[in-house]
Amino acid sequence: MSRLHLPPGWRARALLGAAAAVVVALVVAIGAVLADRWSGGTTVVEGVVGSEKVDFFRDERVVARLAELGYEVRVRPRGSRLMARDADGADFVSPGSDTAADHIRRDNGASTEYRLFSTPMVVLSYEPLAESLREAGVARRAEEDGTWSFDVAAYLELTAERTRWRDLPGDSVGSDNRNEVLVRTTDPRTSNSAGMYAAVLSYLLNDEEVVPPGGPDPEITDRLSGLFLAQGQPPESSQQPFEQFRDLGPGHTPLLWAYEAQYVHAMVNGPALPQDAVLMYPEPTVYSVHTLVPLTEAGDRVGALLADDPELRALATRHGFRAEGGDAFADLVAEHGLPVRTRVDDVVNTPTYEALEALLSGIEDAYDDSGMSPPAPEERRPAGGRDRGEGA
Repeated sequence: MSRLHLPPGWRARALLGAAAAVVVALVVAIGAVLADRWSGGTTVVEGVVGSEKVDFFRDERVVARLAELGYEVRVRPRGSRLMARDADGADFVSPGSDTAADHIRRDNGASTEYRLFSTPMVVLSYEPLAESLREAGVARRAEEDGTWSFDVAAYLELTAERTRWRDLPGDSVGSDNRNEVLVRTTDPRTSNSAGMYAAVLSYLLNDEEVVPPGGPDPEITDRLSGLFLAQGQPPESSQQPFEQFRDLGPGHTPLLWAYEAQYVHAMVNGPALPQDAVLMYPEPTVYSVHTLVPLTEAGDRVGALLADDPELRALATRHGFRAEGGDAFADLVAEHGLPVRTRVDDVVNTPTYEALEALLSGIEDAYDDSGMSPPAPEERRPAGGRDRGEGA
């Protein structure tokens, strides 16, 4: 058999050619990534945010303003408890509490965080039910401004006796309403707002002291677990119970734990809540502080813009959030004649991340023991924000 005679140095030239091909492929791949992250002078920035802020980032006005400043911000929603586990590839994360933000910052070695805006937690109900609760000593209406308060300690007394709506005094609620008086929440296994509910109730159950780190009292965990489990299967997303409150009426959701911003946003931008919907301020309540923790330089620049740019701050206010400084929020609620308090006084601190996480983990164990279905995957909305804008 004849042998193939190759020219001298062919092996070296072949190796060099293969290496050159690899380099070209890497350059093309990197170029594709950079083209995706930098197109037409616009930097694409990826974020993981609480679902209550998705509408803000999708607002066409927010998208347009960020584009003017050189950024396209793409966000994906995630519950605050799970946010740190889903930050791969993100330039920033934005939970709904400062305790979660502190944990995420420490967990990712970040040194900076931006406090964007805040909103107190509230209870939504309907006029006949609020009147019934008033007669039972759980709710009251202020004479000076017509706003409502919700006595959480008195509510806990009702729940301890498993009081039903038909058992309340007066005739505001029909005698055939056999449902228990229960505030509906989101899923405590994933959601920030449910964690805020646990923070308020645990404060009262702990003799009006913030639950300390080191493991919660089992009695407190058991009591809170019972209040969550009695609601039945949790909703699939943070927005779902609010929409059901709005669309299905008091028969489905007589009491809802919600963000004040959800109420203000609905009444300003629509779809509006029914005319007999009532906003009540829990006593005590907590503030949900929405922060941004940057994980990259691009995320840091976007965080600074969201915190400082006057136009973006004004748009956050139009979405119902309270930005620090100025009278924009007070002007907005006055413009629309909303029964909203511009100052909320009876506010308690939330536990540390470790203390609240221990409490929620105990509640999660109770869900597992009950055979309740696991948490539904967080709602995945389209990236970007060009498919739907918000009203003025």
